[in-house]
Amino acid sequence: MAVKKAALTVIKSDAAISGKHRTSAQNLTQVPNYPKKLVIYQLAASPFWWVRYYADGKILRRSTKETDKRRAFAFAKDFYDEVNYRQRQGYVLNSRAGFEQCANAVIEQQDAKVQRKEMSEMMQQNDKYRLHKEVLPYFREYDLKNIDYFVIEGFINKLGKDKLTPPTISNYVGLVRKILSYAQRKGFIQAVPQIPKVKKVDAPRGWFTPRQYYQLWKCAGALVGETWEVRKWTNAKGEEESFVCERQTEKPKRATALSKKIAASKLMRRVQMTADLYNLIVFMKNSFIRPTDIKWMQHKHVEAIRGEHTYLRLSLPTSKKHDKPIVTMEKAVAVYERQRAMYYSEDKKENQAKPDDYVFLPEYSKKDKRGNALTSLQRQFGVVLSKTGLETGARGEERTLYSLRHTCIMYRLLYGDGVDLLTLARNARTSPEMIDRFYASHLEGEMNIGLLQSKRNKMKKPTD
Repeated sequence: MAVKKAALTVIKSDAAISGKHRTSAQNLTQVPNYPKKLVIYQLAASPFWWVRYYADGKILRRSTKETDKRRAFAFAKDFYDEVNYRQRQGYVLNSRAGFEQCANAVIEQQDAKVQRKEMSEMMQQNDKYRLHKEVLPYFREYDLKNIDYFVIEGFINKLGKDKLTPPTISNYVGLVRKILSYAQRKGFIQAVPQIPKVKKVDAPRGWFTPRQYYQLWKCAGALVGETWEVRKWTNAKGEEESFVCERQTEKPKRATALSKKIAASKLMRRVQMTADLYNLIVFMKNSFIRPTDIKWMQHKHVEAIRGEHTYLRLSLPTSKKHDKPIVTMEKAVAVYERQRAMYYSEDKKENQAKPDDYVFLPEYSKKDKRGNALTSLQRQFGVVLSKTGLETGARGEERTLYSLRHTCIMYRLLYGDGVDLLTLARNARTSPEMIDRFYASHLEGEMNIGLLQSKRNKMKKPTD
């Protein structure tokens, strides 16, 4: 249970306390050999002694958590020393000098790092999201001094119950560590508490075999222009689950199993299927890019190269500290041109693609709306996965839009002729280690049986 409003809580006067908690002159006890402003007292609603001290024009109070008067005196003396130390250091004395204040200060510091190009804007946005989504709601009411190993462990357990993956939990804990480190540097706590380790278990996303990939883009093409609904219902076991169905514009003439299921369900969202997704599926399978690259990719980042080899050179914004251009497979060129032709007529000057126009779903033209563009594509892809029954892989691994990047890399590992791991990793803006852990982990010996059974040609004996 969180410790409510820790630190040095400020009250205007005893009269500000409700009648249930009001103190009186009869039960105020001065701490011996200390200033008269330092007293302990009891409240009708609490079994513990409380300490009160007047400093900087404020009345500061805190529960001693002690029922013994002698130990309450000892606590009051420590409280007095703490208040004076904070005054000497110029620290604020009220509860604002707590976890939330330190968290906001960390975010401000990181904003400055983004300006200096020492930190990516994406990492900063992720930290802001984590802070307001889970971190502040859990830690806001804790006294910084009361945050220890077990409090953080409780936070980790809470995230686990919310079904977050170990890598995601580790990111949340990393943000908590940053905030506590800042609190230590400011002198709010003496040391950063020991933090539980979150064991990271690699969970590679699923990829698509050629047959499954064919199913995906064929289905995506067939659904263009349709509106599908994501609905939630309670199954026979009493468990909530979601399903997708085509939007019902008319009431069916006769009841069917599906119509009964729809009637008993609740609408979560409607999803408009677009040709952008159809093109995106092919583009990602041939370009090595991440879904977040799609969000920010503009026409100025794309250059078509035609020569001995035909490909796109993608000079995308920095992602995960990688800034080198990506070169695509030849098929990506035709897909890009098809996508551009959907929105622009290159033979008309007034309707040509501008460098700053976004490639996919360009109607989301404002920077702060590009997240909505990616969400729309992800939701459309979710409908296609549900419709084709490809939500999970053979081993139960989850499939998302990111799985198309995995598919692209897997196809190079399986079908590329002599592609070395370093070249592949650099072009995909990752490391050989990550390729091995998250992409090549799907490789099995049988997939490259020809290579395993191949033999070198016998070397000819040198002749004079």
